[in-house]
Amino acid sequence: MRPADLAPFRTAMLFHKTLLLGALSLATVGCGGSPTAPQRDDVFYLHGSGVIDKNQSFEAYYPKLNADETDRLPRRVGVGVLEGDVRLSRPIDWYVRDADNTAGQRFISYQSPRQFLFSIYERVDHPEDSWPDIEKRYEEDCEKQGAEILARRMPVATSNAQARTYIVKTRVPAKPAFHSYAHEILVRSDRRILLVQVVHGENIESVADEMGSALRSMIVF
Repeated sequence: MRPADLAPFRTAMLFHKTLLLGALSLATVGCGGSPTAPQRDDVFYLHGSGVIDKNQSFEAYYPKLNADETDRLPRRVGVGVLEGDVRLSRPIDWYVRDADNTAGQRFISYQSPRQFLFSIYERVDHPEDSWPDIEKRYEEDCEKQGAEILARRMPVATSNAQARTYIVKTRVPAKPAFHSYAHEILVRSDRRILLVQVVHGENIESVADEMGSALRSMIVF
């Protein structure tokens, strides 16, 4: 993706930070790769509850998307998820918190040590539906769940798919109650609709590159 393609995503990040500073103080096909993951960095195999047999993993190694560490990003490893229908380049130290490949409700959720969650959910929308119809259903889902949409329908893109970004505020029942904030991105390919949810803390500038890099790298089949 060209640098210009990231502008809406960065704009969303900056909007979110500006909006929430102050009183709130909170700012967002099978896989064709080799089945053998790198032998270094055991965290590659960590899936929340412990080390899993790599042959039974929710990830498949996809080396074409490997990327070296830079001054702004950690080393990244290419993986196929959702049974290979989605591929992305994710930091080597992310681990899988939860995942499910049950038909119709597939998802995978990652925890980053930089204090944010990155999750990919498969939606049931038909890929031939129009953007307005897809957006309307998603917005209705948010309303039913009691979430407040702070910004909506901002165009972005992955490596091969169109996307729309939302900034969402959700009340979390607790004592005392508090609010969580997320960037939620509807991703549309020729075959499926995904929702990428990024739940983050107050300092989003420090992790914006990491979140943006993962999103831009996504190949959706």
